Amino acid sequence: MIYTQLGTDKYVLRLESGDDILQSLQQFAKTKRLGASLLEGIGSLSKVKLGHYDFKTKQYSYETFEDDLEILNLSGNIASMNREPLPHVHVTLGRRDFSVIGGHLDVGSSANMVEIGLRRLPGKLVKAKDAEIGLNVLQLGRRI
Repeated sequence: MIYTQLGTDKYVLRLESGDDILQSLQQFAKTKRLGASLLEGIGSLSKVKLGHYDFKTKQYSYETFEDDLEILNLSGNIASMNREPLPHVHVTLGRRDFSVIGGHLDVGSSANMVEIGLRRLPGKLVKAKDAEIGLNVLQLGRRI
């Protein structure tokens, strides 16, 4: 992974062949001490592990795809959980036949080449397990 910093709160990262997307984002966030960030990206994956959450069973089901997949949209955030950076990323991918797949990105998703724009937010975002939902959710302080 290589990167450049644009101003005080913006970064552009380039993940290279074989880089795991979530592990790279976690490493970058740890190195730069990012407490809260938003991100988006483009590029291509050689392997992707996608998840889909079932709210009835409160479990993810996963499927791995190994092919050259074009990233049509990659977006997410980085918060912290248990004092460690926790990237949460969703992706929409195009196949060679122009069909589309997408879902929750999991560890084990490898770049051919991925470019990510990352914006550091002021403050800190924290996630914790919500027993009712069954997911790690942002702990926010205000309700409307």
